[in-house]
Amino acid sequence: MKRTRGIFVTLIVLYALTAWLGDGFLGAYNQEKLLERTALFGILGIGVAFVIITGGIDLSIGSVVCLVGCGLPWLMVKHGWSPALALCAARVVSTTIGLIHGLLITKLKLQPFVFTLCVQRSEY
Repeated sequence: MKRTRGIFVTLIVLYALTAWLGDGFLGAYNQEKLLERTALFGILGIGVAFVIITGGIDLSIGSVVCLVGCGLPWLMVKHGWSPALALCAARVVSTTIGLIHGLLITKLKLQPFVFTLCVQRSEY
């Protein structure tokens, strides 16, 4: 509990210090962007927490996020896909990668750390 309280106090101090030193930090646009970035890492953190709680670790999450983050605009800009179709494709690709990883780790009893470390570079 002390550790959590310390992290929270540090966050508040940093936020206050940045608001005091930064001219446009408390502006609506900056706060919106701050919440967008925090939400992204919060959602990823929840997914990683489930994996860690079950005793595993997945190192390929960053690679999958990068693949989707680069592939989505590539499909929309270079190939002219509609945003809805590109989002569906990104969801299918990322879900398929996660499903394959999960099945191989659980069915073949592979070590999650080693498997996701090896696969994250070879599949893209």
